[in-house]
Amino acid sequence: MWGWFIAIFVGMWLMQFFMSRIQMKNYQQTLKRMSDRSSGFLGVGVHKQKLGIGAIAIVVTDKDGEIVDCEMMSGVTVFSRFKPLTDFVGMSLNECKVLLQNESVDIALHGALKKIEEQMNRKENVTT
Repeated sequence: MWGWFIAIFVGMWLMQFFMSRIQMKNYQQTLKRMSDRSSGFLGVGVHKQKLGIGAIAIVVTDKDGEIVDCEMMSGVTVFSRFKPLTDFVGMSLNECKVLLQNESVDIALHGALKKIEEQMNRKENVTT
């Protein structure tokens, strides 16, 4: 009896490990694909919860701060994948911030926008 319980537990643990590796590979591939630009800024925002839906947002802007690409992954399982979020493409950072609410997806997106603003400020300080 205990042998079956331990075997099932180990099997489920191994399956979760491999599925997590597949999800991490998807994250790395998406990040690499979106960072292959000659100029502009990339920001990643993460909103993790102990219980509930987490989210990761990857946003790419041009050098002027206009969003040129945006993808989002949200969910509670290892089956979640990145999906394009085209609603914000073409907007400036400030226009996008006005539309954000307080949901986990919006919090992750806000984090990504904040990272981009930090990069833009650093670059501006270096050139001045």
